[in-house]
Amino acid sequence: MIDPRFPARLLEDLSEPRTIAGPRTRLNLDRWGDESDELPPGLVPFARDGGGGVWYLDVEDRLKKGVGAVFYLHMSETYGDTRYMASSYDELLQRVSEGLHPDDMPSFDALASRQAPKGVRVPGIEGLVDVERIHASTGRPALVTVHENARCEGGFVARAGTSVYMTDAGRIHFVTLAERAVVDGIPCAGDTVLAPHPMTGRPLRFTPAEPIVVDGIPLAPFHEVMVEDPIYSPGMSGVLARDHDVEGLPLAAGTPVHFLHGSLFNGTLRADANVAGTLLPAGTSFELANGVLYRTRPPAT
Repeated sequence: MIDPRFPARLLEDLSEPRTIAGPRTRLNLDRWGDESDELPPGLVPFARDGGGGVWYLDVEDRLKKGVGAVFYLHMSETYGDTRYMASSYDELLQRVSEGLHPDDMPSFDALASRQAPKGVRVPGIEGLVDVERIHASTGRPALVTVHENARCEGGFVARAGTSVYMTDAGRIHFVTLAERAVVDGIPCAGDTVLAPHPMTGRPLRFTPAEPIVVDGIPLAPFHEVMVEDPIYSPGMSGVLARDHDVEGLPLAAGTPVHFLHGSLFNGTLRADANVAGTLLPAGTSFELANGVLYRTRPPAT
């Protein structure tokens, strides 16, 4: 939207929306942009870069770089990925004409992480860690490296020398297990990756140490499993523990299976079957897209 607090030159440029291009980036002036949920009110969008990035003008000095300062944030990113680009719209135009690209400027997280401490303790992890990255939004660690095997909140143990990723609320959401652990009732194999849901602790990515059933699908141990979640993982995947019919198709034990938004994406037949209107012989591996057969691999000989 056009904000009357925009500087006169930007208001004039927005009166006839156009593209301002530099050697490495561009501003597609946009008078109808929506304000970001990641940025505080008062950061008003005025242009896009054509690749999902949005340019914002701070009309209230909410980010303390001065009224009229310009910031950049991609629509798929979060607050910590925001970049301060220029003190004014005029300065931005000059810098863009000289070859400025958003990646030339450090993100808020990168700035916050410049003095990340080493050999410290952080909530949720026993023992010493090196903080590698910090969430600018909260000042909490985003990425740490554990010195020794370290017990973590949730009861599992992180393997020495590996990275632990943490949310801006301080919850672990990616870790390498040092040993077998039971997480939310699921036995997980040691020396494997665990990605717990950042709010509930439910494993979203893990390697089961025993056979497991997920959404009615029997999955084999010691093969990585992904669990579907509406926000963090759109699909479910694993390896069938035994022969099993899925959506009326006879699939073979040991078949990698992948579901996207609840629908079967791939499998290997244990018997002849009609797959999306095509008769395929036993042993054929197939892939589907929106219920349409688009790739097959003949039985191994």
